[in-house]
Amino acid sequence: MNDTSKKLVSHGSAYLAGNILRYSVSFVMLPIYTRVLTPADYGTIELLSMVIDFAGIIFGLRIGEAIFRFYLIADDDLSKKQVISSAMALTVLMNALGFLVIYSTSGYLSTAIFGGLEQQNLLMFFSLSLLFQPLVEIPMTYIRAQQRPWLFVAFSTLKLFLQLSLNIYLVVFLGLGVKGVVLSAVIAGGTMALLLGSYCIGKVGINLSLSQSKALIAFSYPLILASIISFYVTFGDRYFLSIYGTLADVGIYALGYKFGFLLTFIGTGPFFSIWDSERYQILKKPDAKNIFQDVFILFTVFLLIIGVGISVFAKNILMIMANPEFWGAIRIVPIILMAYFFQGLTAYCNLGILFHKKTFIITKSTFLSAALITVLYFLLIPGFGASGAAWATALTFATRFLYIYFHAKSLYDMELPWKKIYPLFPPSLLAVLIALFGPNQIIWSIFLNILIFFLFVYILTLLPVLPEKQRIFLRRLLLRPWQFPSEMRGLLKSSF
Repeated sequence: MNDTSKKLVSHGSAYLAGNILRYSVSFVMLPIYTRVLTPADYGTIELLSMVIDFAGIIFGLRIGEAIFRFYLIADDDLSKKQVISSAMALTVLMNALGFLVIYSTSGYLSTAIFGGLEQQNLLMFFSLSLLFQPLVEIPMTYIRAQQRPWLFVAFSTLKLFLQLSLNIYLVVFLGLGVKGVVLSAVIAGGTMALLLGSYCIGKVGINLSLSQSKALIAFSYPLILASIISFYVTFGDRYFLSIYGTLADVGIYALGYKFGFLLTFIGTGPFFSIWDSERYQILKKPDAKNIFQDVFILFTVFLLIIGVGISVFAKNILMIMANPEFWGAIRIVPIILMAYFFQGLTAYCNLGILFHKKTFIITKSTFLSAALITVLYFLLIPGFGASGAAWATALTFATRFLYIYFHAKSLYDMELPWKKIYPLFPPSLLAVLIALFGPNQIIWSIFLNILIFFLFVYILTLLPVLPEKQRIFLRRLLLRPWQFPSEMRGLLKSSF
């Protein structure tokens, strides 16, 4: 690897670790939540979080990308400080407005979302976290702009430790349930806001700039609408489930969705943290299409192995860690994984659109997806509940993939070798179905699923899809899975 690629891999790995630490609380706490809380409690937490996240999109200005844009092109140190200081001031003011809106309309929101005023006080208290978000997110973005990945990891580790400690104490030992989860989030957010806000202000001071503020708003404002639509496409199903079903349905669905979302968390996310910049360098090479084709095959196999692995073992994990009332989430996992498999392919195949700066096509696809998924919500959720919501998501993501793929192909055809990867899908589907409908006795189920997964990976090494080097890589992992990190580093070095 050249120096740039080494830096991409090194920094990308550090930021990936930091993001995993920052956002892994909900995953780490799952064994506790699913033992201590009911599905209705879990559904309540999901809907409360959805309201706060939605308000964060509207009032937070989606200013992160703007910070990178203006900080990195600033000519001098003062201008850089003005970018960060102005961004923090803007988002603090806007999020304070968001807090006031939620606080003053909490009764209406509680009635609309939960069908009554039972959750009004929790919603009012949870809205305090909006005040803390900019004092956490802007400093963390500033740390990334400074290219200080290990400081980013340090703060992320502290946040994880703080949230876990508070969750365990408040939810488990004090038995506060949903109140404990909300209280933990607010206290952890306030503490991190104090630490990170003090760090950031100590570095950049109070250097407000009207011109920088206008530039930040002008850059970020158009992104808000697209973000709102994307949020609806991703999380609107929870609201429809709460209308046509119960809070327990929302909780079970949200649990299954978290397992499905792992494909993005540990699959597409790490890949694109490196690939997003690397592919533009590849475009300059005379054999660019050959490289895109080879990487496409590797990427597809990579996603299928992770997706099948999650599908196969999700049943066992849920049976071990969760009460039986949560086990309905098992049937949701493969469908959501399918949705995010298509989303991963969409992100890989959109190169032509991005290269030719035709991003309006992506915006248009987002609006079309929102229309389609709304129709599917009304058609599928009333009769099929959580499964209907999952299929609505999968069908919408698949349709969006086709829309993006054919538009991007018309602008730059990577000539992707689809015929080579078609043989991968039947064994993938078969492995998932056998595991899903296999025995429910935990010991036999674990034994069968380990066997299924190893046979699936072994079959991939026999199919003439991967180059011999990659097939050898997979065979080594089958024999020595604990050496995955070192084997993966070797594969990256040889690929880049």
